[in-house]
Amino acid sequence: MANVNDNETLSGFMGRDEIYERLKQNGLRITDQRKLIIDVITTEEYSCCKEVYLLAHKRDASIGIATVYRMINVLEDIGAISRKSIEKAPCNGRCCDMKEGCTVVADESTQVNLSEEDMQEALKYIMKKKGYEDVEQIKAVLFTPR
Repeated sequence: MANVNDNETLSGFMGRDEIYERLKQNGLRITDQRKLIIDVITTEEYSCCKEVYLLAHKRDASIGIATVYRMINVLEDIGAISRKSIEKAPCNGRCCDMKEGCTVVADESTQVNLSEEDMQEALKYIMKKKGYEDVEQIKAVLFTPR
């Protein structure tokens, strides 16, 4: 984690204090969940909205993905972040929407490129094995950091 103060961010956008002030100016309360999401956005490295969710959820399991997406929309509306800038950052592998497939690294000399169709087939097999027979399509895979 980067060492940042309350008015600096890794992304170069608004710092915590300025975000809090803008939220207050827009009549929004600063709840504990909002504080946590703001902390993730201002101090963590992430490459997509799903990663923000994963990082926030790791700290507080009660935070849902809808809460994170709503807060990201609010932060974008007040100019604290730009979703376009977030999604241009290189993916660090914590989540996968499977649109481009994935690369499985088995060991130092073995890497296998899987298409989206390969991923769907493999994941449907696993889901069926776990008792989830009715899964038609898997939209995303979220990887929990160790």
